[in-house]
Amino acid sequence: MDKHNLFDSVLPASSSLNDLVTHPPMPVASQSILNFIQALSDTLLKDPASRAFPDIVALGFWLRDGNIKQLVKQINSCTQQALVKPVGTVVHYTPNNVDTMFLYSWVCALLMGNRNVVRLGSADSPAKHLLLACLERLFSLPEYSDIALRNLFVQGAKSDESNQALAQIADARVLWGGDNSVLSIKQYAAKPRCRDISFADRYSAVVINGDKLTDGEQLNTLCELLWQDAKPYAQQACSSPRVLFWLGNKNLQSEFARVLNHQALSENANPNEGISRVNEHLVVSQWLQCQSFADAPLVMNRVSVIPVHQVNTEMMVMHCGDALFYLQSLDSLDDLANCLPARVQTLTYWGVERDALLKLLAEPSIQGVDRCVSVGKALTFSPEWDGYRLLVSLSRYVQLDWG
Repeated sequence: MDKHNLFDSVLPASSSLNDLVTHPPMPVASQSILNFIQALSDTLLKDPASRAFPDIVALGFWLRDGNIKQLVKQINSCTQQALVKPVGTVVHYTPNNVDTMFLYSWVCALLMGNRNVVRLGSADSPAKHLLLACLERLFSLPEYSDIALRNLFVQGAKSDESNQALAQIADARVLWGGDNSVLSIKQYAAKPRCRDISFADRYSAVVINGDKLTDGEQLNTLCELLWQDAKPYAQQACSSPRVLFWLGNKNLQSEFARVLNHQALSENANPNEGISRVNEHLVVSQWLQCQSFADAPLVMNRVSVIPVHQVNTEMMVMHCGDALFYLQSLDSLDDLANCLPARVQTLTYWGVERDALLKLLAEPSIQGVDRCVSVGKALTFSPEWDGYRLLVSLSRYVQLDWG
């Protein structure tokens, strides 16, 4: 498993798969790991270059000591009935559409003491280079040599040999990507007890109660928070809202679309950009209308809002992102039960009573929705993600019964 035969680039450059597996996992949430995570947070937040990337700044804040201590508290709450140990070696296959996502799952696995191999996606971006440069600086420091020995970031050479080599050492695999990517990786046989944590094709939605929109200030706040959820990653993240379910009074739908578009334009650094995006949205809109799936757009500018009669699989395949929203009107919250198939990951809400939402989501017939959060929090990462509890899935619990 020589690194020069398997991968185009490796970080740390002096390491390899052979080297990695010779070192035992570390204790769960060891002080060395906590120090490294805090150093990574400080590095990201203090680097002036990070200011150009809101998602990197958000990552830096998520890694802060106060948040990580809350995760450690969750871990420690289980130690009365069990020993919590690393699962072993975790192999992460990262997505191309979200530059920072691989850091979140990697930190969860690192916190649990695991050895890690992170297979980076082929796409390059300034944000990705910045993250890897920060990691390289930290790995080179003597105080973090124990972390560097047990963590490897690799890129390139997607051959059968390299994928099989990764499968053979994996005690768990974290698979980010579309359905085809996940199934492609799973064809490489891993250990019989290897755990596959699959993040496949999903999309997300928001439910808005039009009856609760009574003034312009509320409308401005709603649009500001919704744009905060939709702007990053060109709306391609699995938790980015693409469908708007509108309950009750529809009188403000046109004004809502106008204000949302104005919010987006106010943050547009280059007003000359976007011709290709509008053309793509126009193609989708015309196709939807030809299929009798939709009416004319409420707005088609920086943001496009298209009223639809229903949401189906064909429409979601056609969805091209970058501030395109399907708007479906519903008479009541109960109608939402038929609109949440298994592919719906996150449901955000505005103006809807939580007890009513809870009652709805408890219905056994609803196959979708693994997260339900208020508007503005769609992209806020948590170890409870996509229906998985990552800290549990990436560790091994030894049951204790002292009789």
